Amino acid sequence: MSIVPTPEQQRIIAYPLRPLRVTAGAGTGKTTTMALRLAGLIRSAGLEPEQALGITFTNKAAEELADRLRMHLGDLAEAGRQVEVTTYHGFAHSLLAEFGPLVGIERGLAVITPGYQRQLLRDALGSRSRRLMDLTAPGARVEELAVLAGQMADHLVDPARPAVLGGTDQVAAERAEMAEVLLEYAARKRRLQAVDYSDLITLAHHLLATSPGVVARLRERYRAVLLDEYQDTNPAQRELLRLAFGNGFPVTAVGDAEQTIYEWRGASLRNFEDFPTHFPSPDGAPAEPLSLTHNRRSGTRIVQLANLVGRRI
Repeated sequence: MSIVPTPEQQRIIAYPLRPLRVTAGAGTGKTTTMALRLAGLIRSAGLEPEQALGITFTNKAAEELADRLRMHLGDLAEAGRQVEVTTYHGFAHSLLAEFGPLVGIERGLAVITPGYQRQLLRDALGSRSRRLMDLTAPGARVEELAVLAGQMADHLVDPARPAVLGGTDQVAAERAEMAEVLLEYAARKRRLQAVDYSDLITLAHHLLATSPGVVARLRERYRAVLLDEYQDTNPAQRELLRLAFGNGFPVTAVGDAEQTIYEWRGASLRNFEDFPTHFPSPDGAPAEPLSLTHNRRSGTRIVQLANLVGRRI
């Protein structure tokens, strides 16, 4: 299939190995453009396919990007030369699987399901009497604890921090009691050598923050990184990626603040808006922002209607 890029797409495809933010509206050919960019860098900038890394949000999106890359790499893909494509949690998991023992994290950690997470939280909640928490509805308390655990992990907040456990007023005391339950929950996971999905990010962040040699190895391994659906990342994911690929590394972040769907799960719109300063160019200047605006998926009437609705909400 022959694809003729638009001038907007061609500018992104041909952009040099420098940090870049791409705002890609719905239906603008984002996946195709990113696949062509990585394939172009491999063919024109001297990259090996194994030196490029694509990170996206879901397994389905990762499969789609990998399929497009195989199509555009042609003979290289046929020879088994492929770009590594994974999810944000998959990237964190691979770091722990390879380097975790450097910080006392055993290989082969079991990742627990949300259902088992709630069972462990219920066990932690009932492990001792709670003076302030209403235990007449333990299911509701477990859900509150699961939400709190996720929110704290999304912002790299340790429940053992004095700012979490300290304070003398009623709210601070209730918060401290919930934090105690989360500490017991963490202890139970350690005994089981298990982690939840939020732990993958926080533990990988701890690994990179305390192991500069691992960061150096990642930067030697990869020469170009694509961050897809970046508008749905949370602050902890951002900081993990900054440790790995900040300070002028050639990262391309793709997303659209209008398409954020995971704010309820901790996604931060500021991540995408502030990418140019979070991931500056080697000279310290903000990364350049480019855009894809030509909708290839929908007819004119649908685009006009969508814009009208968008202006009214």
